Amino acid sequence: MNENNRYAISSILCGINGTGKTTLLKKILDNMIENGNRVLIVTPDPIEWDNAAPIRIWSELETFSGIRRLVYSPGVMERIQQHYSNGVLVLDDCRVYIRAQSNDFMQWLQIRRRQAGIDLFSVFHGLTQVPPVYFTFATNLILFYTKDNIKRRGDYVDDSDFALIQDAKKRIEKHISSNPYYYEIIKLDKRL
Repeated sequence: MNENNRYAISSILCGINGTGKTTLLKKILDNMIENGNRVLIVTPDPIEWDNAAPIRIWSELETFSGIRRLVYSPGVMERIQQHYSNGVLVLDDCRVYIRAQSNDFMQWLQIRRRQAGIDLFSVFHGLTQVPPVYFTFATNLILFYTKDNIKRRGDYVDDSDFALIQDAKKRIEKHISSNPYYYEIIKLDKRL
């Protein structure tokens, strides 16, 4: 993969517990690994993603293949920024720890991910948990059932995207009684 000549994706997965976010994400990641990508998962809990071997020493961030995980602790994101490139980065249940990050890290994560060759998947439980900067740089939103009030994000989301999200949220609400795992993908970056 030639990282400098491709567009790095930034996907937001959003939905309440038990809607299928992790199941879908595992399918996406399996496909990416089969295509030669490497995957780093950051999780707030050691019991999550236990099928992925943990990173034991920081130098592994530069060289591992396949799928690995890190349990979040202070300093983890800075180590990722310094040592991880050319792969997929998953921030699972990231609202638990993403607010602790500096603006410098958030800018690197969103603005410089293409130069680092990183595709980003960030998992949230509600649309109001998504930091506003994400909507500026996200390529797509994978929306599952969520109970929060999307209107609270109206000031941060492009008007046409906001209308798409509102419409998708209504359709999802109609489907969940027959399919609790129903989701829709909203393309936020029209270039792709």
